Amino acid sequence: MLPLDPPALAPAYHPIAELARHRGVSFHLAIRGRTPGLHLHLPDRSTISITDDGIGGAAARKPGGSTGWTVTRTLATGQHTTVYDSTILGPDHHRGTDTGPLLDVLDRYLPPAPHPRPATARRYGLLRRLLHLT
Repeated sequence: MLPLDPPALAPAYHPIAELARHRGVSFHLAIRGRTPGLHLHLPDRSTISITDDGIGGAAARKPGGSTGWTVTRTLATGQHTTVYDSTILGPDHHRGTDTGPLLDVLDRYLPPAPHPRPATARRYGLLRRLLHLT
């Protein structure tokens, strides 16, 4: 028997993964039952799970097919809350698969982006290292 291919991240999930990378948040793709989802691990030990309605799925081999997103936040205590639901029966169904509103919701829960060191501090550090070598 051949090993199963690891699940591939559907293109619709790429903006979410890029936002997580930019904010320094680790994440993984997991499949529970038949429902794939992207799980973001926040510094406060909570987890945000992002799934679509299962029609397309994060591991879908064919593009599209999804009609909405579900975002669930699970605290370290195990308490979980749905913070966004744009699937057919969800309160945000009018937003559908648009990633803009989804990213706005995630923005509230993700840590701020790390600030790059100013150029002067980088130059000073480089100069100090170079002088130390001589």
